[in-house]
Amino acid sequence: MQPVFDDVVLRSRVGGSLVLAPLLAVLLFATALSLAGCRYLTPATPAPLPTATAIPRRDPIPTVEVLDSEALYGQDSRSIGQTNPSLASFPAGAILPPAPDGRSERGVSVILDAETTLFGELYAPVGLRQPGILLLGTDLAGWGALPATLSQHGFAVLVVQTEPLTPARQVEAMLQSLIAAPGVDAGSIGVIGADRAADIAALGCAVNSLCDVLALLSPRSRDTLVNMMPSYGVRPIWLAAGQDDKEASDAASVLAAAAAGEAKYVEVSAGRGVELLGRQPDLADDLLAWMLRQLQAQ
Repeated sequence: MQPVFDDVVLRSRVGGSLVLAPLLAVLLFATALSLAGCRYLTPATPAPLPTATAIPRRDPIPTVEVLDSEALYGQDSRSIGQTNPSLASFPAGAILPPAPDGRSERGVSVILDAETTLFGELYAPVGLRQPGILLLGTDLAGWGALPATLSQHGFAVLVVQTEPLTPARQVEAMLQSLIAAPGVDAGSIGVIGADRAADIAALGCAVNSLCDVLALLSPRSRDTLVNMMPSYGVRPIWLAAGQDDKEASDAASVLAAAAAGEAKYVEVSAGRGVELLGRQPDLADDLLAWMLRQLQAQ
């Protein structure tokens, strides 16, 4: 006779048939599914972080050859502006003083901006705080002995050769260049213009307070210059024109009458611009005496 335990646990009858095999299959399938789920829930092992490895550099350091300005440009480095303490002290964008250009003993270049350079001559101060005079004309040689005479009487003189289309606004840069020269008294500055450059000088001085006195030889544009006189104000003005030059004589006489301050008009028998100085020898002496009185009294 079989034990009762076997009949209860291992055997069961449903309609007289045995169900042990299907039960075991279900249990095995459930176990396999549980084990598979555990595999997907197990966290993956983190990948190792990359590490930097220092590799010593074995390439040779290149040798850099340092060239001075003489080797680069065939010029002594002491004459380069960047090594000149007086130029290095100027702020960025400042107007530089006239730079020697080697064309003559006093030949200089006046740099107005990045695109504009004018040629001139500089009679540098021989002492401290000397009054300065800016001469504007189309011909440097045409001034004759006037620049040297002014220099001998204690003025720093910058003669600039203007171009036919030189704008009046560039008078500002010319004046700044003059007062940047060591020894020039920025509070005592005169401007002399001849012929077409007389108009440039007048228009430039009208809007620039650096210009203390103005002298014009044969000014041309009467109506334009008369309109600028209110801006020029009470500052002194000296004028000269030839009797044979109606355009200039009309302009000079009208300007003298329109002046709000002291005005002097000298009429010469003939000539135009710097030619007046050669036609009437005492004209230069008159201009010198007037400049001495005006600028030394500033």
